[in-house]
Amino acid sequence: ALEAVADLPVRVLLTVGRDMDAAALGSVPANVHVKAWVPQTEVLTQAAVVVCHGGSGTTYGTLAAGVPLVIVPLFADQPDNAHRVAEVGAGLAVEPEPGRAGQRAGGLISGAGNLDSSRIRAAISSVLAEPSYREAAGRIARDMRALPTLDEVLDTLVSTLARR
Repeated sequence: ALEAVADLPVRVLLTVGRDMDAAALGSVPANVHVKAWVPQTEVLTQAAVVVCHGGSGTTYGTLAAGVPLVIVPLFADQPDNAHRVAEVGAGLAVEPEPGRAGQRAGGLISGAGNLDSSRIRAAISSVLAEPSYREAAGRIARDMRALPTLDEVLDTLVSTLARR
């Protein structure tokens, strides 16, 4: 899917995980920087959009930072997370070919290979061009910041239990 961003006027940070050799990607476009890992909270402050599979950690962290998403879900909770993000207007879901997401082939999850990179490119371009996605993500971030902290929740639980 790197061809989806090759000629877009954007800088792309691609994280591949600590277990993958980045050289396995072969040639990457000049605007793509490949890293094994980066501190997500630091990178999100500079992101205009995050393209991911929609796992809970990345999805929640991205929304907490007020950044819109393009989600390419593969399996487990990812399709539901993608649907919900799209439903609230904080991003777009780019689904693999129907009936193929999440199938295992040789130990790998297939599904992303059933995507035309032009669909990912169109979603990225739409999210970057339409301010409503960032606005919706910003509203969610504000709502998340307004939630009680873990310490506040624990204090409430302890005081409630102490009164019983």
